[in-house]
Amino acid sequence: MSQTIEQERGIYTGSSENSFKSLEQINRERNIFPDKKQRSLDFERVTRYIQEGQSIMSEFEIGQREATFIPNAEYPEMPIVILLASDIHYGSMGVNYPRLLKHLEMVENLPNFYLATNGDEVDAFNAVFHPTGMTENPIPPQVQSRAIAQKLMELDKKGKIALISQGNHNRSGFAGGQDWYDTFLGQFRCPIFTEGGIINIIHQDQKYRGVVNHTYWGKSKLNPCNAVKRMIEYEGGGDVDFGWVGHVHQSAVEHFERAGKDIIAVVSGTYKERDKWASQNGIGGRGQQGGIALMLYPGERRMEAFKDIQTAVDLMTDYV
Repeated sequence: MSQTIEQERGIYTGSSENSFKSLEQINRERNIFPDKKQRSLDFERVTRYIQEGQSIMSEFEIGQREATFIPNAEYPEMPIVILLASDIHYGSMGVNYPRLLKHLEMVENLPNFYLATNGDEVDAFNAVFHPTGMTENPIPPQVQSRAIAQKLMELDKKGKIALISQGNHNRSGFAGGQDWYDTFLGQFRCPIFTEGGIINIIHQDQKYRGVVNHTYWGKSKLNPCNAVKRMIEYEGGGDVDFGWVGHVHQSAVEHFERAGKDIIAVVSGTYKERDKWASQNGIGGRGQQGGIALMLYPGERRMEAFKDIQTAVDLMTDYV
């Protein structure tokens, strides 16, 4: 009986008998949140938005994947010498500063001498990036970075820098939103590699092509140049004259032949020769000295690499 009464309670929403709705049905259909916001999403619109972001960041990014360096050599008929310096780790107490300053002075003052760097120009340990390493740095990361960038800028203004490439210590501030390359290198004339790349060096009419990155897979303590050779093969397609990595703090040069073409592989050592952290973690107590130099000749494809830039200085002195 009660069910029949409940069914009879309601209203007709139209003129027909079938338009009758019970109060129970009306209550179920009633919208008690009339201004509820409805979500809207359009795939095409979102994709256009992402693509615009890609375009903005691509235009803002100072890094490039391939670049050309045409040195204005004081003696164009003579070879040029490029100091291949990586893992400077400026700011660390373990750096051999007399050696670093001597090499930078050579680049700045000697004709036909130039500098290329391949990452970790600064030590920059911080609370996010290997915090225990901060005990090795007497000054904070921003001071380290400003100081080394100031010196590199002086060389850059003189046309003495061929290239600056990336390193893991340069990325130490990324977690806090700081882009090291944009913050400290944004006004440089020389090309910046933020993910490695190909450098073309043209000395007179002779072109040399090199593949550069801070690190690459295939690293071996027993065969230091193995990673460089893999990079030459997979990133340079074999069509390069030299390959260069850093990162491992080993120093090695291998001048080898591949398919009738001589190629130079370089692992460029470090200026951070005393490394307490590396020793404690079984990586190695001492970094192997930085200062490898690459000599490139004009007029003919001819290259030489020296473990110590001083050898290149002595040879160039004999030319004059």
